[in-house]
Amino acid sequence: MDRRRLLLELDQTEQDFYSTLASFQANEVNVVPFEGSWTAGQVAEHILLSESGIPETVLGSTDETDRPVAQYVPVIESIFLDFSAKYKSPDFILPSSGPHNQQELLEAFKGERAEIRKIAASEDLTLTCTDFEFPQIAKLTRWEWLQFVLCHSKRHARQLRNIYEKVTR
Repeated sequence: MDRRRLLLELDQTEQDFYSTLASFQANEVNVVPFEGSWTAGQVAEHILLSESGIPETVLGSTDETDRPVAQYVPVIESIFLDFSAKYKSPDFILPSSGPHNQQELLEAFKGERAEIRKIAASEDLTLTCTDFEFPQIAKLTRWEWLQFVLCHSKRHARQLRNIYEKVTR
């Protein structure tokens, strides 16, 4: 576990996602790029929904970890960084149909990431979070939850770039 590297990666993924979303014109954020796809606004809302519970989860009940602290990181990476795989989002983080306000999404994302970064910089990341089990994996350590944030936002920043290519043609 390298906290400095984690903070750098959090900053980089935040900047990548933010700048990609900001590159859309306001009227493009709600354009469906192709059948069956989310809009850029829906992708951003999905990220906000999935990350909004992270601070509560990692600052909630914890236990000492009785396994390698990063044990599930390879599993998280294999799921979220396999860009050829398509997944159905759990209902509790499905975005609304919109319309979405780009500026509100950008501000909310910055605020959410500031909270997550503060946790990453100051908390004991070796503890296991016991209030919520990651679907189909296990109860994750704080370190693993933060790795999820990184991998999930990398996946969806890539999705935003693909949407951008389609809606700006």
